[in-house]
Amino acid sequence: MNISSYINAYGKDLSRLCFSLCKNRPDAEDLYQITWEKVLRGIQKYDTSKPFDKWLWTICINAHKDMMKNPFRKRVIPLESEEELEARFRSLPQKFGDLDEYIALHNAVNRLPVSKRQAVALYYFKDLSVSEVSEILGVPEGTVKSRLQSARDFIREELMHE
Repeated sequence: MNISSYINAYGKDLSRLCFSLCKNRPDAEDLYQITWEKVLRGIQKYDTSKPFDKWLWTICINAHKDMMKNPFRKRVIPLESEEELEARFRSLPQKFGDLDEYIALHNAVNRLPVSKRQAVALYYFKDLSVSEVSEILGVPEGTVKSRLQSARDFIREELMHE
């Protein structure tokens, strides 16, 4: 498979993962580009006996960690107002049921600390197992479980206040 085939097959999923990690479109676009650049540079290291998507998610998470080390990126400045974000969500096809609940959930996930948001994005948005998330994040399974539980508690509390 050539790189164009990988981009066609995994580009949309990677884009969604980048946005869920970065919380704003410009940083998500940067992360997307950085991830594919790292894939291009390291494609000869890819073990074809293993799933490509897990390798891609690992590269993306590591690139995101590197981005977050930059002191200028640690503080996210939302580039969309709440109204613009809501209008964008309202323009999407109605797949999620109650849109107001979806927007509240999205906002709560965005308020999670980076380490918990990474775990949530991989576990819930990419449907990976705890062991796969553990492998990608490079942390023990117990840490992933703890982060997920803490994230669920935080989100539940946030949604109760909305």
